[in-house]
Amino acid sequence: MSTSSKNEITEVTAIVRARAFVRKAGIDRVPVDLEKYAQAVNAEVRFSSRLKPGEAGSTMCVNGRHIITVNAADRPERQRFTVLHEIAHVELDLPSRHGDTLDADMLFSYAKRPPEELLCDVFASECLVPHEFLVRDLKVAEPGFPFVEQIAERYQASLSCTVSRVVVNSVVPCASVLSQGGYIRFVAYSASMRERRFWITPRIAIPAGSVTLQSVSVGRSAGPSQVPAYIWTSQDVLSDLELTEDVRLLPAWDQALTLLWFEDAELPRNRQDPSKVEADEDVLLEELDGTLSWPAKRGRR
Repeated sequence: MSTSSKNEITEVTAIVRARAFVRKAGIDRVPVDLEKYAQAVNAEVRFSSRLKPGEAGSTMCVNGRHIITVNAADRPERQRFTVLHEIAHVELDLPSRHGDTLDADMLFSYAKRPPEELLCDVFASECLVPHEFLVRDLKVAEPGFPFVEQIAERYQASLSCTVSRVVVNSVVPCASVLSQGGYIRFVAYSASMRERRFWITPRIAIPAGSVTLQSVSVGRSAGPSQVPAYIWTSQDVLSDLELTEDVRLLPAWDQALTLLWFEDAELPRNRQDPSKVEADEDVLLEELDGTLSWPAKRGRR
């Protein structure tokens, strides 16, 4: 797959190029060393107490060297993501759509983010939670947010960043959903969930009957709980099944993180003629190698 043109960059190519960049930077442990990433793109990271509250960071190029300035008052996991988001613009050669300064509203508001910024988010997440190390941790994983929270602490990453990477690297049918302001803004799928064509419609209201909507209504994280699959997807072959829903609220950003997974080891697979399946990023994502599963549980909760 050619990635020579910025117009050809998709979520899949951003992931593939991020994994190559991790190797290029010589990352050999977690939490990752930001200095190694910066050196790989001829950048210097500076922490400033002069940035206003809500300003996550900025980047400028001086004599061919990229100067990344990060708000010294921000939480460490937010600072780390800011640095890698800015590095993503350099490495992917994608134009910045947030101007000279990356503010917190742009960094965390998925309702307002242009495609270029979302691609840089994907790249940054892959670099912050590298595939090579995550698959090792997944060998002892248990489904649910307690495991995701442990990984977030180990990798010094935000919960929203971590849950999407855990899901993408799992072969157990699972998905993560980021909702903001009562609407679905971003969905990540495991390869096996994509294989079963389990799709969640973006930009719609949080589904009625979901644990997520109940959690948002009362302002409290909830789960895990069993819910009918048809609440989240219209895929007929899955509609009579149940899945597990686990929810964490991020009240500072009016966001909810939802983790969905099927606990049954045997689920119906899509029977569509492969010749009729479009070669889009949903199919190509299944070709990413090295995925590991969460151990599936047969028992109901």
